[in-house]
Amino acid sequence: MANEPLAYIHLDAIRHNFSYAQSLAPKSKVMAIVKADAYGHGAARVCRALTEADAFGVARVIEAVALRESGIDKPIVVLEGFIDEEELNICRINRLTPVLHSGYQVALVKQPRHIDLGIWIKVDTGMHRLGFSVEEFRTGMMTGHSLNVVGVMSHLANADVPGHKENLAQIEVFNEVTRDLDCELSLANSGAIVHYATSHSDWIRPGIMLYGGSPTSVADSNLKPGMTLMAPVVSVNRVCAGESIGYGSNWFAPTDTRVAVVGIGYADGYPREIREGVPVVINGELRPIVGRISMDMTYVQLRDGDDVAPGDLATLWGHGLPVDEVASWIPTISYALMSGLTGRVNRSYEMGDD
Repeated sequence: MANEPLAYIHLDAIRHNFSYAQSLAPKSKVMAIVKADAYGHGAARVCRALTEADAFGVARVIEAVALRESGIDKPIVVLEGFIDEEELNICRINRLTPVLHSGYQVALVKQPRHIDLGIWIKVDTGMHRLGFSVEEFRTGMMTGHSLNVVGVMSHLANADVPGHKENLAQIEVFNEVTRDLDCELSLANSGAIVHYATSHSDWIRPGIMLYGGSPTSVADSNLKPGMTLMAPVVSVNRVCAGESIGYGSNWFAPTDTRVAVVGIGYADGYPREIREGVPVVINGELRPIVGRISMDMTYVQLRDGDDVAPGDLATLWGHGLPVDEVASWIPTISYALMSGLTGRVNRSYEMGDD
């Protein structure tokens, strides 16, 4: 192994998680969300592994074009739609299905040369991020237009908190405004797939759960990690009691100890906000991070008797150390950790997940 971080991508685990989502909503089609390079896992490789997906969802036109150029032929839905006529033309050329959420998009797609382009409409049921208001939707979007509407979707703001009062409120609003429509419907993201069967509709949209991250604060044992992030030990140093290590000199060895220097840092996407005590796994043992994360290096305190040498691998998250657990220490979310990995992290794709 070269001196570089390595993310093992477990494609079988991602397929397992996809099947789990399917099992929860057996009557629904599945739009697998692969935006942000499949949350850092590599969108094209993930799409090729998810052969049973009915469609793929990305955030931006440029992401969809990259998938087309990599040979992905299935329907691709662009969740943020297009921002101008140039992007709308790209959608047509590349057979992309944009989501319309604003009036300027409607004005562009109503032009005669675009009127047959299949589109989704987004209605804002309470998240207030993207989407037509309920009133706009009722009085304008679904009446008086000859748009080629494939489906209508919305998004839950609190699906990561089962039992949150706004979840049922949004589901009720969505059901009410779409009750008499004859197009397909989609509301359920990962949290709703797991916890709100009434939200499943015609399409579900699994995202974080595909990659093994829990869609709520409670771990889901049915999910398998889609990524194991590892990096090599590049040095093992002895630090005397009272001596510090790293920038800022903010950690001092309480006793004579050894510290493993691991070749990963914030330039690789391992956050500088990682604090003392966050665990890593070295040779099967959990050991704490000490000192401040550097651009290229991280420090791990060893115990007496640990047989650790340069070239040994440290696991930052994945098998043996759930990414959600690491995220909780910062605190952040697994989405941010996995999608935040940079191009300096090599990806290695495995068909097996063990």
